[in-house]
Amino acid sequence: MGDHQGHHPDTVTVTGAGTARAVPDAAVVRLAVEVSADALAAAYEGAAAAAQRVVDAALAAGLPRADVATSGLSVRSEVVWRDGNRQEVVGYVASTGLALTARELARTPALLDAIVRAGGDALRIHGLALEVSDPAAAHAAAQEAAFDDARSAAGRLAQLAGRELGDVQRIDASAPSLPGPPVPLMRAALATPAESLPVEAGEAEVRASVTVVWRLDSASNMYSNSGHAMEHADGAS
Repeated sequence: MGDHQGHHPDTVTVTGAGTARAVPDAAVVRLAVEVSADALAAAYEGAAAAAQRVVDAALAAGLPRADVATSGLSVRSEVVWRDGNRQEVVGYVASTGLALTARELARTPALLDAIVRAGGDALRIHGLALEVSDPAAAHAAAQEAAFDDARSAAGRLAQLAGRELGDVQRIDASAPSLPGPPVPLMRAALATPAESLPVEAGEAEVRASVTVVWRLDSASNMYSNSGHAMEHADGAS
């Protein structure tokens, strides 16, 4: 039966949270090369050459060109203050950013070694982010856990109110998230020809939340309907 005369059914709205674990299987290295020189053109050309060496090293280490991306370019002047509050340009700094994606996590240490050798003192490593290349299964598990959490809370609230959970009226699901900031590398010198920097996958936590609206049925009506059904059955017998 539908609701009439603008009457809205009683509902309970609950937001549930859920998590699932996934093992990262890819790494994204974010880096830059930076070169200083007296002349702007020299700084620019030096940064371009250093970036090309890093790119060539990444490709030689087995990365496909599609997983090597330029992420930024900057050229700035270096200024000092002289007597009399006078600025003087004493040089130029050029830098360019790169993002390298290693689809096989086990190859990341060798990749780091290669780019450190190629970039030399011009290299700046900004961070290493571990990723799950196919998080669909973990996303689904996190959403299921979030729905179960919401249903459990809604059932408890309904019981406290002397009601029963009815049909689901609405579901709003947020996009599952895979949190985790890049792991900073303190110094590029940590990866040297003598010793590779270890990269451990660990586990990533996928989080999801869902907001579900349930209709609240009257417990007394349910018991009454159950009693009527039993009386009808007795009369039929």
